[in-house]
Amino acid sequence: MQKKYFYFQPQYVGKFKCDGSKCDAHCCQTGWNILIDSETYNKYKQLDSPEIISHIKFHDDRKEYFIAFDGKKYCPFLNENKLCSLQLKYGEKFLSRTCATYPRITNNFGYFFERALILSCPVAAEMILFEREPIQFEFVEVPEEIHSLNGKLFFQKIQSTEEFKRHLIEIQVAMISILQERTLSIDQRLIVLCFFVDKLGEIFSNFDENALTKLIAAYESKKFLTEQVPLMIQTITFDAEKFIRLMQELLESVYNGEDAFDTARDKKFLGAFVNIFKLKPAEKNAIPVSNVVENYYSLIEARKKFLTDYATFLENYLVNELFLSIYPWRFEGSPLQNFAAFVTEYKLFELITFSMTIKNLDDKKTLLEMTSWFTTRFDHVNEYKQRIFSFIENRDEPFSLMESLLEGSN
Repeated sequence: MQKKYFYFQPQYVGKFKCDGSKCDAHCCQTGWNILIDSETYNKYKQLDSPEIISHIKFHDDRKEYFIAFDGKKYCPFLNENKLCSLQLKYGEKFLSRTCATYPRITNNFGYFFERALILSCPVAAEMILFEREPIQFEFVEVPEEIHSLNGKLFFQKIQSTEEFKRHLIEIQVAMISILQERTLSIDQRLIVLCFFVDKLGEIFSNFDENALTKLIAAYESKKFLTEQVPLMIQTITFDAEKFIRLMQELLESVYNGEDAFDTARDKKFLGAFVNIFKLKPAEKNAIPVSNVVENYYSLIEARKKFLTDYATFLENYLVNELFLSIYPWRFEGSPLQNFAAFVTEYKLFELITFSMTIKNLDDKKTLLEMTSWFTTRFDHVNEYKQRIFSFIENRDEPFSLMESLLEGSN
């Protein structure tokens, strides 16, 4: 009898189809590392095709094979129709692990798996971010041949306790339902979720299953929404100057003295944000904060305009990122520290988005290009996420940090 695997995933995963003609083949462009696992490399060698092998190099330091672009814009195996010539000629079995799975990310929890799509793929991003209905999730059984993808499927294995594994999905469903509560602003939803995560951390520090059940039930009740949520929101007093100072420090910490404008896309997207806030990477507080507050308030109108056109864009981004990156358990540290890092990264994404709106760079195509750029920076390379977490870890109590990040008023 064929073995089956249990997956929890957004429903959109089953609908995704790769289409290089629509996405301009972002996953095959210069600047990406298309790794070739040793098993696939050996298959290519057995084909006795010197042309294929000539495009594959070995990285001595990383001890990995990769496809060399040799100065070309696209992967040398991409044909004129932006389709993979290797797959067309030899079949899916000859795809590397990287090419066979992208943009799918799978997390392994021992007896079940979770899978979602990463937003650096514009086809996936368009399907997810511009959907008007809330993202729905499902539990599916996946047969061996799909699960393994011929042995190439890549798993992020999460180290967790048995209690965590048993209750992970119900916790995630509760968190996602808070993020999808459309009677609240995005910031208000994040404030409520902050209180939830704070309680969650207490419960898991000395695990109490009954307390967890009561917590989830409370946050899902309509009475809680009408009576308790307004009190939570009132406890957060937003300070624009603190927020701007925090973003200045964050930019310096994330880029750590590096040139923040390595590419044309860096200049286009990060540049829009930096110009609005008069920020300079690696120059802490280069401009007095008080001189920038007026520019921050100009984003309020940009936010209104953006949400008029793209009401669910930011909600869908948050839900996908929370699920894909397993927040608030992404890094070693407390759930509240993880949540603060999640919100901080989101605020950077949000501000870049609104800065683009001010500059009239908020058409659908440009938004997809920006999302691909941002996700490539922060989800493909864990280093940038780690820097944000380290930035949060070295600060005061993460709960108080919410006053510098989130605004309770509509």
